[in-house]
Amino acid sequence: MKTKEIIEISLNKIFEYIGIKPEVSITEDKGDEGEVYSVTISGDNLNYLIGFRGQSLEALQILVKQILFRKTGEHTILTIDINEYKDKKTEKLQDLARSFIDKVRFFEKEIELPRMNPWERRQVHIFVSEYDDVESESTGEGEDRRIVLKPKKIAKKKEKKEKKVKDEKVEKE
Repeated sequence: MKTKEIIEISLNKIFEYIGIKPEVSITEDKGDEGEVYSVTISGDNLNYLIGFRGQSLEALQILVKQILFRKTGEHTILTIDINEYKDKKTEKLQDLARSFIDKVRFFEKEIELPRMNPWERRQVHIFVSEYDDVESESTGEGEDRRIVLKPKKIAKKKEKKEKKVKDEKVEKE
């Protein structure tokens, strides 16, 4: 059985159990790491499938990935989106990152963002990478993992200062 069929059958069984019939679209693309499957689910009153901060959506995605692994023995790259939740969430994350980038530029110091799940952190890192004067870094472990935004010139100033101190020591000797 093909991966696409397994995804479709699994989702249909889950939705039948819940008692809903949303519209499901599955696309298959060739990525750098193999096949990439994108599932788009749409319908009315599906907010409970998204859950608080996307937790139910994340759980559904993990569940389908586990089913795929058990049936194929391979790890599959799979993303599931419901009613364009992830697109809207990406826009909100970019707006949040933009406001923190402005603060980093104004105060010229590191600023820590609120706690985010791995997918959200990845979206912010991708967005911040487009900026020349600000960089992002994840710090902490587990539930306390956060993104820290910092101006790039602080690191350069530190390096220049350390080099200057080192050069002064060499001159004195």
